[in-house]
Amino acid sequence: MAKVIVDTSAWIESFRPQGEDKLKEVVKRLISEGKILLAGIIKTEILRGTKSKEEFQTLDELLSGLIYLSVEDEFWGRLAKFSFDLLREGITVPLVDAYVALLAIEQEAPLLHRDIHFDLITEKTGLEILKY
Repeated sequence: MAKVIVDTSAWIESFRPQGEDKLKEVVKRLISEGKILLAGIIKTEILRGTKSKEEFQTLDELLSGLIYLSVEDEFWGRLAKFSFDLLREGITVPLVDAYVALLAIEQEAPLLHRDIHFDLITEKTGLEILKY
């Protein structure tokens, strides 16, 4: 399996005690195989939602073992154009979702998510969704 970007929505579902078992298994397997690409914005969203310093430290440690994706300065211009194009296609999504989608497209990495915005983006772009 190719390297995968796991969106915050999928991480949250995988952390929930009553979260979807199949998704949890996929995330666990991807972690153990070293196949997760982590965007800084996703790491930030996950960590800011922690409930305690201990939980923050535990998750920060877990996430630090993943492959970090940085972006170069030119990415921001491409993101502006990508977001502009989505809006002209009638697709209004949060900027963070556009960021994650464009990063996945440019990395040619499937996206694992639980967020309808990515399904909308997929309809008009080359975004690949990881089916599980």
